[in-house]
Parts: sequence; structure tokens; C-alpha cells
Amino acid sequence: MRKDKGDATLWQKCLKIRPDDGASAVVGGVTIHPRSTGKRCAGRRDAGFPSARRNEEHSVQQPKTLLAILSKMAQKPEVQFDKLFQKLYNIELWLLAYQSIAPEQGNMTPGVDGKTIDGAGMKLIQEAIADLKASRYKPIPVRRVYIPKPNGKQRPLGIPSFQDKLLGTVLKLILEAIYEPTFSENSHGFRPGKSCHTALEAVKRDMNGVRWWVEGDIKGYFDHVSHNTLLRILSKRITDKRFLHLIGQFLKAGYVEDWKYYQTFSGVPQGGTLSPVLSNIYLDELDREMDAISTKFNQGKRRRATKEHRSLTNAIYLAKKKAKKTGNWSIYKALKQKQLKTEATDPLDLGYRRLYYLRYADDFLVGIHGSKTDAEEIKRELEAFLRDELQLELSPEKTLITNAKERVRFLGYDIKRWKGIRKVRLHTRQGVKTQRTGSYHLNLLMPVDKTIKFAQEYGETNKWQGKHRSQLLNLSELEILMTYNAEVRGFLGYYSLADNLKDAAGKVLWITQTSFFHTLAGKRQCSIKKVIKSLKKGPNRYVISLEKEGKGIKEYELITSTRQLKTEKVTYGQVDLIPKTGMYQSRNELGKRLLADTCEWCGIRGTQVEVHHVRKLGNLKGKTPWERQMIERRRKTMVLCVECHDELHAGTLSEKKRKKAQGKSESRIHGNV
Repeated sequence: MRKDKGDATLWQKCLKIRPDDGASAVVGGVTIHPRSTGKRCAGRRDAGFPSARRNEEHSVQQPKTLLAILSKMAQKPEVQFDKLFQKLYNIELWLLAYQSIAPEQGNMTPGVDGKTIDGAGMKLIQEAIADLKASRYKPIPVRRVYIPKPNGKQRPLGIPSFQDKLLGTVLKLILEAIYEPTFSENSHGFRPGKSCHTALEAVKRDMNGVRWWVEGDIKGYFDHVSHNTLLRILSKRITDKRFLHLIGQFLKAGYVEDWKYYQTFSGVPQGGTLSPVLSNIYLDELDREMDAISTKFNQGKRRRATKEHRSLTNAIYLAKKKAKKTGNWSIYKALKQKQLKTEATDPLDLGYRRLYYLRYADDFLVGIHGSKTDAEEIKRELEAFLRDELQLELSPEKTLITNAKERVRFLGYDIKRWKGIRKVRLHTRQGVKTQRTGSYHLNLLMPVDKTIKFAQEYGETNKWQGKHRSQLLNLSELEILMTYNAEVRGFLGYYSLADNLKDAAGKVLWITQTSFFHTLAGKRQCSIKKVIKSLKKGPNRYVISLEKEGKGIKEYELITSTRQLKTEKVTYGQVDLIPKTGMYQSRNELGKRLLADTCEWCGIRGTQVEVHHVRKLGNLKGKTPWERQMIERRRKTMVLCVECHDELHAGTLSEKKRKKAQGKSESRIHGNV
């Protein structure tokens, strides 16, 4: 077979593009028409496609290898990256991106083009790659919608077309591989293996002894990111102009609201897959500046020891020496108890200063072991840097300087300094010893207002009695129970780090429990007493039992205690930390099904396939054969040929096709035996 300038054959290059019938493509400088490229390229149902595709796969760099190489190179800050644009031609990388976003329910929400993930398949990926190669890919505007914020205001959300979302995810994978290795450990938002919990864990672990807080909030951050500044920051490490130009196109794509187009001159759209990593790259400049400010601000190795504690240490030494001779340990024990109540170091030592900094997205917290004057100076430096270097400003009403004696709100938790003595028992070779841990500890608390707001959905918070929820009456009893459990688990699970969890959760669990009884009583049209009697299976244990065919009886229990949430005290250093290997996974299950070019209904091979998606398996009633197949396989996706997919949406997909395909498959198996 004739070869072009590269190592791949003309046939293999043709496969990479796979144009539609009637369309043409330029390959190796030659215009190829699908119906004149020979028998193997012409037919949709040609059995030669899969084997040729497999040959091509061996020449394509696996995403695991590609991203790992980029990540390893990125560990050296002086390394710059060129020729990134050609990485976008890697079909395996697109399949990895497809797999990562396929489960999201938001994919069933259409963008400006009216299309969703349903029906997207290899053809969409191949068309996008062809457009990128020909420099004609242009992101389309996002569709702007509004979602409610906790404070009652509206947050704008941009819904991209699915093709743009998929390409945005490919770009995100590449950018994360390059920037993640050098991001600050103080950044916790939108990062693999990081979360709100890891940020709060760091507050409690590292910021004990803080005397002043600077609560930081950037005014309208996502709407005010400077495109030119962002591209300048990216160009420090990325020198591929085509790659940077493509990111610039995403930023300037604009949005459509009420069928009217609006151009964007600044900001990153909330809702796009690319926005979180770009936001972190932008604010990484702030993280680096805060590291520099911290290094300059910090003073002294440790706080000065108090005279009283030093005197007690000497007295204890002498008392112990004397007690060994006389056998009278009373004086020694009394001195030890007094030492446990005495500060070892001076919390007001002017020669010791520390600055702590933590950021989650555009919210950040600065803890200062110093004076209020120090805190005010740090705030001024922050304002100047954000204004001059990043063209951003702090929100005056939300950026506050707060004494650590008062509560400060961060990521939905209240942080309060607890002044007092804490003792820990240490197991040593000499036996168990009691040691004082110092004062000015930080407690993470579930806020009262958050508890009340959550509880108001279930009943009257002045009496803490539940009420029935009429909107749930159309659900089955098990679905009602699962709804309550999911809501309780979500709310209390987020506050699993709170030191007051068990106390605060008591009222929440009581009001949700009584609300559940009221709702079930309304559904059954009976008294609450009868509902409780029918569900009770022991002390504070309420169960709905279902008999599963061939599996006996399965019990589903209502959450009535924090013990059922498994929210026991978390070992700090272990919270939400996930191995950072997910971003480097190789070929995925859905990707394999797409590359097989085989319809999972009629069994036809070597054809153009699309993926049918459903939002939830629970939405399928099992009335049609294809619904039953998806339920049996526990999949929200089904790879179908175009013909079967069209018939499915038209309601004419026949089971005869599947039986016919199964018959052919069985005959092939018997023929090979």
C-alpha cells in the first residue's frame, strides 16, 4: 500500500478522519472522497474497519503515557512546553475525556446547538479532530442560565455544547498534567485529591495559635479574570501559539441569553470543564505571592519559654530526685499537675510571628500570629497585588479583619479559637505520660444558621417537629426513605469534621425522622402511630423490607443516628486524600465499546456508532426491551448504530433485531467448535 510522508499509511490516515457520506477530506495533500477511496473506505458496514483501527491504535500514544510524561517534565519549573496542539489529535485522549464526563447528568442539558451527549460517538470526535487539524475549529457561545445561591441571589452558569465540553475536558487533562505538579499545597479548590475537607483539615492542623484572621473574597472573580493576563501567565510555560489561541477562543466565545448573543471581554464561564483549572492557574500567582509575603513576614524559630514554666521544670527535676531517695512522691505529683496548667511558651512573644494562608477557589483565609497592625498591612499588600498584577479587587463587605476570639466563617464551617488546657496521654517506653498540648486550639463547628436552614425544609424549627412533604407522595415508600437518607447523608456528611457534630446533628435527625413518619402516614392515609409500629425493628431502628426474587428479604434502614453515617473522628492527614492516578487512566470501558464499532443491539460491526444516554437508571420503567437490557446490565449508556438509535427514539426498536444478532453469534460459535 502506498505511503505518504509519515509512517502511517494513507488508509490509516483516512480512518482518523472518517468523513460522512458525500463529504470529502484532505489527507496527505490529496482530496479523498469517501465513495472513491476503494472498497474498504467506502462502506459504513465494512468488516475491515475494526482490524485497521486496531493497527492504528498501536501508533497512538496512550493517555497514561502522554500525561505522565507531561507531568514529569512539569516538575522542573524551567521547562516550557511546545507542540501541545498536536496532542489534541490523540483519539485515546478524547476517549479518556469522554469517559470522565459521561456519567454527569448535566450532559443531558442542551447547549446553544440544542444537542446533548445522547447520540455523541466516534463521529463527533473524528469531526472535531479533523476541524482542529484544518484550523477551522471554533467554540460556540455557551447558553447562560441562572441557579440560586445560598444568599438568595442568582449565579450565572454557562452550558457549553457537548463537543466544546469534550474538547474542554481534553484541554483540562493536558493543563492539569502540566500545572498540578507545581501548584501550591495551600490551594484546595477544583484539584484532584483536594476538597473542602482537606482545606478545613489544614486549618485545624496548621493554624493553631492564630490571633487575627483576614477573610478574603475576590469581588466577582469568575467574571473579572483578564483574558490577556491569563494568556500571559499561560505563555510562561506554554509556547505553543496554536494551543494558546484555542484557549483564547474558548474565553472569547461569548454567551447566549434569551436568544441574544453577548460577547465576553473578561472572565471565565462558570460551568465549563476548562474554567476550574484556568482559574487555579490564574490564582496560582496569588499563591506564590503569599508564599513570598509569608517568608518575609515570619520571624523567630519558636516562642519564648515562660519564666514560670522554666521554674516549674527545675523544681520538678529536684522533687523527682528527692522522691527517689525518700519514697514520698506527693510534692512531685503536685508540681506536675501545676505544670500541666501553665503555659510553656509566651503566646504574646513579639519576637515570634507567623503567617498562614489557605485558598479554595476564590475564597481564601489568612491567619496571622501577630498584631492587628500586621493584619492590616497584609491586607493592603494583598489589595495592591491583586489590583496591579491580576486586575482584581477584594470585596469590601466580605474581606474582613477578625480577632481570633470571634467566630470566622470559612467553607460553610465556623472556626472558633478555644482557649483552655488540653491534655493528651502518650504511650512511651517509660509508661503512659500526660502532656499539655498548649492553648489557643481551633474548633471546627457546624453553624447554627446552617442547621436551622436545612431543618426548615422538614418542619417547624421553633418546635423541632417534622411535617409531611407532599411533593414526595408520588414516590414509592422505599424511594421516600432513600430520598431522606440521601439528604441527611449529604448534609451531615459535609459537616463530618465538625467538633460539635453529634450535638448539632441530634435536632437535625429528629426533625427529618418525624418528617419521614408524617410523609409516609400521608401516603398510607393512616396515623403516624401505625407507621411507626409497622417500621420499628428495635430501639430507634426503622426499616422498610423488600423481598427480592431469588435473594431473600433485604432491609433498608432510615438514618436516625450519626453512627450510621460512619462519621467517627477522622485521622487528620487522611481526609478525602485520593491517589492522583485517576487522571492518568489508560483505555476505559466506554472507550473500548466505542472503538469496537459494534452495535450493542443488532450486533452489526464496522459501522458508525452513537451512544444513547439516560439521566438515571431509575427513570427506566423496563417496559421496552432496550430499557430492560440497560437495567439488567446496570448501564446508563448503550452503544448503537445510527439506524438502531433512530428507531429507539422513534419508539420502533424491535427485539427481533437483537434475537437475530444473537442467533448469528451462536452459529459462529458453534461453527468454530
